[in-house]
Amino acid sequence: MSDPKARPPKDQATSKRAGLSVHHWALIGLILISVAGFWLGRVSLPFGIQMPERLMSEDHRHSWDPHERLVVEGIGFGTILSEVEIRELDGPIVFAAQKVEEAEINTPLDFGQRYRLSVEAERPWLGQKIHQDVAFETARIPHIESALRQELAPGGSLTLDVSEPVGKITAKGPFDLQTKSDESRQHFTLTSKPEEVIQGQTFSVSLDWETMNGIALPPFSLEVTTAPALGASIPLNGQKNLGIAMPIQIDFSEPVEAREKVGDAIKVTTEQGQTLHGKWAWTGKQHLQFRPEPFWPAHATIKVRIDPKAARSPRGGVLAQPVEASFSTGPDRRIEVYLDRQRVEIYENGNMIKTMKASTGKPKTPTVTGSFYIYARFPTKTMKSTGLKPGEKGYYEVKDVPYAQYFHEGFAFHGAFWHNNFGHPASHGCVNLATQKKNSRQGVNEDAGWLYHWASLGVPVTVHGTSSTKDPIMAGDGGSPEATTPSVNGAIDPR
Repeated sequence: MSDPKARPPKDQATSKRAGLSVHHWALIGLILISVAGFWLGRVSLPFGIQMPERLMSEDHRHSWDPHERLVVEGIGFGTILSEVEIRELDGPIVFAAQKVEEAEINTPLDFGQRYRLSVEAERPWLGQKIHQDVAFETARIPHIESALRQELAPGGSLTLDVSEPVGKITAKGPFDLQTKSDESRQHFTLTSKPEEVIQGQTFSVSLDWETMNGIALPPFSLEVTTAPALGASIPLNGQKNLGIAMPIQIDFSEPVEAREKVGDAIKVTTEQGQTLHGKWAWTGKQHLQFRPEPFWPAHATIKVRIDPKAARSPRGGVLAQPVEASFSTGPDRRIEVYLDRQRVEIYENGNMIKTMKASTGKPKTPTVTGSFYIYARFPTKTMKSTGLKPGEKGYYEVKDVPYAQYFHEGFAFHGAFWHNNFGHPASHGCVNLATQKKNSRQGVNEDAGWLYHWASLGVPVTVHGTSSTKDPIMAGDGGSPEATTPSVNGAIDPR
């Protein structure tokens, strides 16, 4: 007889199967939920790589600022940058990072270089992976085509030429420099204020510049020099007892511009301030001469003042300060030479005080005629032919010729100890006078020595062809002597 409370075995099995079904469907549901979540995560959750926005611009990609902050980030929850790399195109790696959420490229980039940025990101739990490459080029530094060492041009300007257009340029130096460009933005002029420029200086000018889109380029410097100050000297300064025809000569340290206007800024006056008249004439690229008209006053002090702005060199140099000089004249002394009579007459203050016999040039080597002045004096002088070598026909050399006083090129008064034919033409152009120096003859006058000690630089000399050509010059009369070019090598044969 069976127990009525006992459950049949079939019911137990059925219950067990029911329990298993519940767990099975719960597992299936969990799997389905996971799959759905995975699918929804991949579809709906953001995932990617955040590059700098400016780097993605076509314009900036070809002109990236090496100084600009470059940051790469992963997009979306759980995104990891598995690898970040920057390398020069076909070159070495300059930056690398792995397994980071954000990468800031802190390695300095070079100007004018091409790079490739490679980034790989992943989200492992969603099995996501992405790779992105960007090629970009940093801004180029233009080539400076003008010299980095310059002299400030007249007017105070510098030039700057570059190989490609650039934006703003700012110059910093010991004084203000204003920058101006032409339309190409490749040619610039830097201009200073002339009054701020100090002559004869060397200094550095620092220039800040940028590209056309505003990228700051590495600064550079120009080494700048300013023109040296122009120099001027007046050899007559301080001389005394000069002849009344002695011109003023001004020697400049270098050629000057606008030469025809230089004399306008030079004052020639007496000590009392009276303006003295004459003519300015250039006798060389750097030598300016003033000849009085007709002559300087006798026994006077003459003053010369050159204004600093009187002259400017081609490089822009001017006188650093006024140049002043003074000299004094002696008595009104003049020398007259008559070729037809072979005589030399000496005048002082309008009175003839002495006459001398002379030997002037022979017909084939005549003495020059005209108005001149004594421009060089030597107690003794070696005279020799010009352009001839020893042994050639016509060559000569005479040493220790006494009392030489040059009045035009190689023409001079001097003593002649080699002949006693005074009163007749006997020389190759000079005016021979009697002398006792080196002379073995007895009873010879010392005319050459007397004239040497009586005369001085600047004494007027007039050579007449005949006595009727011109009356003896009286005090205050007569024209200005011709300009004299110094040439004291004894080109005229003294014999």
